[in-house]
Amino acid sequence: MSKVIIIGEGKIADEIYLYLINDSEHEIIAFSADKDYISNKTKFNLPVVPFEKIEEIYSPNEYKVIVAIGYQQINGLRTKKYQEAKQKGYGFISYVSSRASNLGNIKIGENCIILENNTINTTAKIGDNVILWCGNHIGHHSVIENNCFLAGQVVVSGVTKISANCFIGVNATIGHQITIGEKNIIGARTLITKNTKDNSVYI
Repeated sequence: MSKVIIIGEGKIADEIYLYLINDSEHEIIAFSADKDYISNKTKFNLPVVPFEKIEEIYSPNEYKVIVAIGYQQINGLRTKKYQEAKQKGYGFISYVSSRASNLGNIKIGENCIILENNTINTTAKIGDNVILWCGNHIGHHSVIENNCFLAGQVVVSGVTKISANCFIGVNATIGHQITIGEKNIIGARTLITKNTKDNSVYI
């Protein structure tokens, strides 16, 4: 169990707070956001503190963080805050739902959020700062690299790599032995059967 500050103040932060208090042993202490974007001084009766001064209020030696920000800027904003929190000296928790299937007990990277009904095959790999929303299938020997967001009901077939900083929309299907290039946006219900190029959009 850790004392945790949630970095983020939007809808994703709301969700992760409720998941953590209902399905983990962590103690949520506060929220944090950039001072110019703080709309309320409290959230769920907890303080919302400026990220610029977070380490002055909550020492990195005593508290951990989780960055609960969505896929804005192709995950760029979440990645930026993750890196900045690391530079401030914070450690991270990851949240894996008790209703997700990780029978191989594969190692999950830091600052990951994996919600219910995700099925992760025993030979898959999950990097850092990854969000798997509800109900995805991560196939055998597949790799989800750092800073990705899978929106839900996504099928990643076996021996497939999702490169860093990708967003994959609801109900997309990625075929067997495919490499998705870095910073891709794969639209909802899109079927991918060939390798994709970096910095591309597929719908």
